[in-house]
Amino acid sequence: MIEPVVHEETRRQLRERLRFLPMLGDANTRAKRLRAVFEELGIHCDESADLHDLDAVLFASARGSDALIASRLNDEQRLTAYARLAARILACELHPPIDASMEYADDALAPSKREREEERMLMKLAWAIREGRLDLAPRPLYEDVPKLTFAFTPRSAARSTLGGFHWWSGFWYRRSSMYRRWRSRHDVSTAIVRVIGILDPGDLQTA
Repeated sequence: MIEPVVHEETRRQLRERLRFLPMLGDANTRAKRLRAVFEELGIHCDESADLHDLDAVLFASARGSDALIASRLNDEQRLTAYARLAARILACELHPPIDASMEYADDALAPSKREREEERMLMKLAWAIREGRLDLAPRPLYEDVPKLTFAFTPRSAARSTLGGFHWWSGFWYRRSSMYRRWRSRHDVSTAIVRVIGILDPGDLQTA
């Protein structure tokens, strides 16, 4: 079995740290907090990289990971760059034996339609991360959720229905800018919490 270059345990630890990361302070302070989280997870960060069309690059392999941040970025841009890297680690597959993920200064610079759409999705997820509001993005992008399966009991039928909602939400979040805008609304997030409470009272996290 091929080991992923970013282990699920790393994703889990990153997710837990992001949930409790303080949002107080200016952009420089918050960027330093995100960098500290990366360093705690064994991701070496270098903010002196001479990058022009890129804001950041993540190199990941079984031996370790490195994050290069463009030295030209101001505090706000550097905070966003770290949030984008966090979003990529949570939501994207990094392929062995080594993978390099590039965060473009402008999503139009991405070489393919698929990559441009992925950049837009990651920017929206990064916004939720930097604002401390992961609840404004679908859970399938960053953690395990109930699956859509054959159901034989009322309990399993409810969880299967919830799994269908999760799948649908993640699918359209990756593909539709209109859905991403809708899903990022606070009233929508609140409504989703209520639906989850009905379908699965034991899981009141957001979808």
